[in-house]
Amino acid sequence: MQNKIWFDEVLQLTKTLVGIPSISPNVEDENKCADAICDLVLKPYENEKSPDVFSEFWVAEDGRKNFACLLKSKKKSSKTIILMEHFDTVGVDDFARYGNVNLAFQPDALADEMKKYFQAKDILDSAEKLAWTHLQSGDWLFGRGSVDMKSGVAMNIAILRAFAKPDENNNRLIDELDGNILLLACPDEETESTGVLSAVPNLLKFREKEKLEYVGVINTDYTASRDENKETRFIYSGTVGKLLPSFYILGVRTHVGEIFRGVDASQIAAELVREINLNPTWMDSWHGKLGNENVSEVAMPPVALQMRDLKSSYNVETAGDAFVYVNWLILQMNPQKAMQMMKVAAEQAIGQVVKRIEESYQTFENMGGQSQTPPEWAGLVISYDELCERASAQLNGEDIKAWILNKVSELIGQAKDSRELSCLLVAELTKLAKLNGLAIVTFFSPPYCPAVLPQENELTHAVSSVLNELGDANIQFRVFFPYISDLSYMRLDHEDNLASLKKFMPLFDLKTKDEVKLYALDSNKLNEIKELNCAVINIGPFGSDAHGVFERIYMPYSFETAPQIIFETIKRTLAK
Repeated sequence: MQNKIWFDEVLQLTKTLVGIPSISPNVEDENKCADAICDLVLKPYENEKSPDVFSEFWVAEDGRKNFACLLKSKKKSSKTIILMEHFDTVGVDDFARYGNVNLAFQPDALADEMKKYFQAKDILDSAEKLAWTHLQSGDWLFGRGSVDMKSGVAMNIAILRAFAKPDENNNRLIDELDGNILLLACPDEETESTGVLSAVPNLLKFREKEKLEYVGVINTDYTASRDENKETRFIYSGTVGKLLPSFYILGVRTHVGEIFRGVDASQIAAELVREINLNPTWMDSWHGKLGNENVSEVAMPPVALQMRDLKSSYNVETAGDAFVYVNWLILQMNPQKAMQMMKVAAEQAIGQVVKRIEESYQTFENMGGQSQTPPEWAGLVISYDELCERASAQLNGEDIKAWILNKVSELIGQAKDSRELSCLLVAELTKLAKLNGLAIVTFFSPPYCPAVLPQENELTHAVSSVLNELGDANIQFRVFFPYISDLSYMRLDHEDNLASLKKFMPLFDLKTKDEVKLYALDSNKLNEIKELNCAVINIGPFGSDAHGVFERIYMPYSFETAPQIIFETIKRTLAK
């Protein structure tokens, strides 16, 4: 930090970008940020005659824009490194505690309000104590998107500028290299990665048009502490994947005065979440080699993202149906095996609820209560493909695919997102299949994020060389970026997952009558990802509390060290 190269520029760029709200999935605001990134990249060169900078907007079907900018070397080399980032953020409702949610986009004003907030509190919890300490240090910048991931965008813009800027003799650094740099800024990483999925075919077309060879992708998504050692910084050579196990639950409605006559769908949902949440047997692991080292990695256990009954209003009737979906980070788990585990968990949840009913009834009866004896419940657990078979049998020869297409066209206006649309479709199929009584349908909802396995390549060799020269033991090269990222769509390492996705994901490969895809990731897209086949690494800023009210970026590493590592990695990868 004594001889700062990047710090001031990355700091200013980060503050500028944080100041532009781009909450996903707000098309207008995300596009304002895309336009701002374009201006920040191109304005320094707008008066130059031929800077060999080519830029385009790649627009997704929903209107959100990716920004792509190619900086070409005069060496006429095809080798190209993709510098990738996303610029959307999550919401800011938590910031209401400071009196104005828009402070989330104003780092300096936010810091002032946070000081007042902390000083006014008598007792701080551990998270607040740490945030207060960091705020007082002056080394941390707070605000929505500060770490996830406007600072990553700022790093890449500063790096691209450095390679493109002419010196006093009109020489550019990029022209000393045997290769080019393609900056790619994407919207919508936080929901279904619509941005990068729409960018994939454009990357293929751009590769053909400009005669490029993609050496690999350097992503700048955020990093954070992995354990109690707060000083360690991480660089990753692969990325974790994700499944979204989903459960449509059919209970048996009953009046609350006769509760032993039915089965509450909400109770089954709660038992299912209890069974799956943080279950260590669901932790996916990977063991392999990186260089000469034996390496192991374990993904975080699953956690429920939604659990709700589907009653539309208040009454004194137990819930007849419910919906649960679960975030499951994966390293090599395939959907077929995952479905088997989901069905076992569903069976166990039903079993536990039936057991609870029997035990409660026995106690109630022993205490002198009067009620009908509970029925002997026989719960059914079936997967989506099995449900479709049952439903098809009721159609008297009509094509089940045509029926689903018609039904989806009716339902699409009722659903707020693809997860709710999946649930509504499954619910209609259970009616067609005449599923009554106690049952759970297991399926996958979007998004599906493929895991990308770590591998040795030109980028990893260059990073290793940079880190060896840097000699900082606190910066470690690891496998599997541990948070969901757009890197999942840069290479396809698990092609065999395609068949089971088709079986178990209702919206996969499904289009409306107007040929609008209901989920951006389909068979064609996976084939495009396979064709793209890029090596990946993640060298991101370091921070804390991403998506939280104390989201913050550690500036010394993020605004100086990390950009320098990326800069040197590019130079060494594209050396003559």
